[in-house]
Amino acid sequence: MVTLQRSSEESAVSLPIEVRRLDSVEEYRQCEKLQARVWGPDDVVRVPALVMVAAQVNGGFAFGAFAGERLVGFVLASPGLSDAGKVKQCSILMAVDPELQSNGVGYKLKSAQREAALAQGIDLITWTFDPLASLNAYLNLNKLGCVATRYFVDLYGTAESGLNAGLPTDRLLAEWRLREPAVVDRLAGVSAAPPAAAPTVNEVVLDPRSGLPVLRGVNLVRSEPLLLVEVPESISAIKQADMELARRWRSTLREVFQSYFARSYHAAGFYRLPGEGRVRHCFVLEQTA
Repeated sequence: MVTLQRSSEESAVSLPIEVRRLDSVEEYRQCEKLQARVWGPDDVVRVPALVMVAAQVNGGFAFGAFAGERLVGFVLASPGLSDAGKVKQCSILMAVDPELQSNGVGYKLKSAQREAALAQGIDLITWTFDPLASLNAYLNLNKLGCVATRYFVDLYGTAESGLNAGLPTDRLLAEWRLREPAVVDRLAGVSAAPPAAAPTVNEVVLDPRSGLPVLRGVNLVRSEPLLLVEVPESISAIKQADMELARRWRSTLREVFQSYFARSYHAAGFYRLPGEGRVRHCFVLEQTA
């Protein structure tokens, strides 16, 4: 069970996380405040209470994760159509309190979202995520079993302030095919085995002075059935130290994903793999049959 440690005077008390539908104006307002804490008050990523209420009463769902009375995360979805005209749920936004990120709150929110969609007879949920956000990629493709087949360039525009400031908001489209065996296995705790000997399309080394991961080359014409694409562990750390390097990471990964998606590859997994004195954070690209 995910728990939250209370501050100072109550630090010994652990509270269980309860996930449930939002049901009051005050709870929607808490979601607005949480977004400001996660991304900053002026970031391009923000959804007002009006949109959350409209989704909730029109076939979508807004779930909150609560530690006692405190909202520590939420996820919002509304109905949409796939390219084939099939009804799906579009997950618009998920936010988790920075103090609890990597503690399983996001996984619990997504699990509740899946159960609600299946109860509606819907077996597909999609959402977008930043390919440079390694924590999100690990959750989406490794723990949840999503795949990604589409790449969007600067989808929401470039923010001047907030967490997304300075970089185009390029995004991958996560497709969560809720009844697929791989998804059922991941949610049952069955991990996928990492690829044994897949080549990496981009060469990455650590700068000896800054310790930051630097791109040394990229190969856009490989044709093996499985390929690896390495991404930084923390794009936020790179942005704080060297914005130009962060921009090179964005433009290079854009070229990689667009090139390989156009050649019938899709992102089928995300793994943390051993490297030369470091952990490598890698997407797995797989040729579509």
